[in-house]
Amino acid sequence: MKKISKILILLLIVCTFGACGKSTTSTSTTNADNNKKITVTDGLGRKVELSKPAEKVLSDYPIATQILCALGEQNNILGADGKVMKNPLSFSPKAGASKLAASKGNNELNVEQVVAAKPDIVFIQKKSKQVIPNLEKSNIKVFVVNAENLDELKSTVKNLGIVTGKEKKADEFIDYYTKKLASINNKFKSVDQKNKPKVYMAGGSMYLTPGKNMFQNSFIELGGGINVAGSLSKSAKWSEISAEQLISWNPDIIILTQYSGVKPQDVLNNAGLKDINAVKNKKVYLIPSKMSSWDMPCPQTILGIMWLSTKTNPEVFKDTNITKEVDDFYQKFYGTTYTKLGGTLD
Repeated sequence: MKKISKILILLLIVCTFGACGKSTTSTSTTNADNNKKITVTDGLGRKVELSKPAEKVLSDYPIATQILCALGEQNNILGADGKVMKNPLSFSPKAGASKLAASKGNNELNVEQVVAAKPDIVFIQKKSKQVIPNLEKSNIKVFVVNAENLDELKSTVKNLGIVTGKEKKADEFIDYYTKKLASINNKFKSVDQKNKPKVYMAGGSMYLTPGKNMFQNSFIELGGGINVAGSLSKSAKWSEISAEQLISWNPDIIILTQYSGVKPQDVLNNAGLKDINAVKNKKVYLIPSKMSSWDMPCPQTILGIMWLSTKTNPEVFKDTNITKEVDDFYQKFYGTTYTKLGGTLD
């Protein structure tokens, strides 16, 4: 996982890796003043209480930022961590918001800048937990986000919906995921489990791949494949392998992440890999999209699962119009289509 970037920007940033954690739960009650008193449990098991739904939020975690925008909270985000880059999913910041320095040093938020922004709550990732005491001393509410699998993603969406008063939108999101996954699983019932294709995923480079403890392992399995690196165990970190190991596994399909730095043609033209089934049958694919990484635990993960399903079992999913599915998702949760934003399914 890359270190927290240096600048809080007023843009929606693409998804990056989360850290493993426990699923979170939430409750809410109403007080005598008819304001909603909120109690949620974050990814560290901490109880976080608010007297009413947050109206000004600050996020140092791109996954949290994407979820907030899927809930319609774009205009309430004071700042969001990430690289300064052009992003078609950018939104107007809350009135009066200004750019804020995210970090004074490695993995340390600039507490003074955060306090000056006066957010109702700050969303951080687990590796930034050391800033919690300093923020809380300044009466800043902190919610730690962990969303390294689908259950954690859904519970995080639920909690962020409660915290921001967007429970209905959060429920719509969870309902969408539940129904889409059920539909995919129902189609897979017709597939002989013995005939599942072996899939190799290239992560940060051609020879970095996810073992069984990473989200991407579940991503491959939910998409109808068998992770050839599934026997590798290296906590929630990418495993480095050799070309010889890849050849030995002989995957039927090779999928490349956007951040691998490798293109399908690079693999197909690699003479050293020419005897691998995926190369011989030209089943080497680049996972969409440049806007966000669909293989990560972010709102668009379900799109990646649908896309992969069409690659692992094209006959079973021959009636799936993946472009329409993606456009419908973006329209439903971001108010515009993937196509209108210039997205392509390469």
